[in-house]
Amino acid sequence: MRRKKRTWKRSGRLNKHHIKNKCRGGGNEPENIILLDTERHKAFHFLFGNMSFAEAAQLLLRVNTLKRATG
Repeated sequence: MRRKKRTWKRSGRLNKHHIKNKCRGGGNEPENIILLDTERHKAFHFLFGNMSFAEAAQLLLRVNTLKRATG
């Protein structure tokens, strides 16, 4: 049985997201900001709280490694 492909509704609005969080010393420089669709921005913070992108990536890699190891 095939899974139904999930699609996200796009709001069309963009939010600034800091790569290195302001609370951890990140600034408003253009190289520290990416634009995310509003829904994806909310989802990132729902899933990862105030983690940086690097921390979230490390967490996902650890989870994937553990998942593969326990197969």
